[in-house]
Amino acid sequence: MKSLRQILYEALVSTSRFPRWWILALAQAVCLYLVGEFLQPHYWSSHPGFLALPVLAVLIMSPVTVWLWLEIESAKLKLVRHYSAKSFSAFGLAVSAVIFCSMIIMIVAKLSYPDWLFSALVSSLISATATLATLFIVLCRQKFSSAIALAFDTWNKKVSLAALVAFVLLLAHGASFALVHGTLRNFKDWQGFSVFAHSATIWVLFFVGLLFTAFVAAFLNTFLVLLFLEIIGLKKDPETEKAVLNKLVISEASH
Repeated sequence: MKSLRQILYEALVSTSRFPRWWILALAQAVCLYLVGEFLQPHYWSSHPGFLALPVLAVLIMSPVTVWLWLEIESAKLKLVRHYSAKSFSAFGLAVSAVIFCSMIIMIVAKLSYPDWLFSALVSSLISATATLATLFIVLCRQKFSSAIALAFDTWNKKVSLAALVAFVLLLAHGASFALVHGTLRNFKDWQGFSVFAHSATIWVLFFVGLLFTAFVAAFLNTFLVLLFLEIIGLKKDPETEKAVLNKLVISEASH
C-alpha cells in the first residue's frame, strides 16, 4: 500500500494535469457552502423559503460530485468507462438521498441541542459517514442501503479511512469558512466592488483567489478518492472489487 505522502503527491500531480476538475470542484464547493450556510436555524425558522436554496444546491452538487469522482477514478485506474444516462442518474439520485438524509439528521440535532460544540461534532461525524456512503455509491457501484451499511461498518473495520475522511472534510470546511467569511468581511469594508469597479488589481486578486480555491477543492477531492481506492484496494478486476467489499460488509454473526 502507498504511503500517505505518495498519495498526496499523486493527488497533486493529477489535479495539476486536469484543470477541468477545478471547475467541477469549484461548483461542488459553492453548493456545499450553500447547503451548510442555509441549514442554519436562523435562516429557515423565520423564512422557510430559504430551504429551497440548500435543496437546489444538493440537486446540483450530486451529479457534479458523481461526474468528478468518476473522472478521478478513471484517471487513477487508466480506464475509459462510459455510463448511460440511466446509470449516471441512479448514482446522482442515491447520492442526493444520502445528502438529504444527512441534512435532516443535522437539522434535528441542531433543534434538539443547539450547542455549538455538540453541533460541530455531530455535523462532522454525519458528514464523514455521508461522504463514505457516497464514495461507496460512486466508486463501488453500491445501492443506497448497502452504501449506508458499508459506511457505518467502515467506522468499525477501517477507522483510519473514516478518520481521514473526517479530517479532509474539516480542512475543506475550514478553508471554505475562512475564504467566504474573509471575502464577505472585505466586501463590507470596501462597500462592495462598486468602489473598485475600475481597479484591475482587485479583479486580478479576485480571480487568483477563485483559481486557488478551485485548485484546493479539486486537490481535496482527488486526495479523498485516491485514498479511498488505495485503502479498500480496488483493482481493475470486478471480482477483486467484490472480494474486497465482502470484507467490509457487516457479518451475520454481528447481528
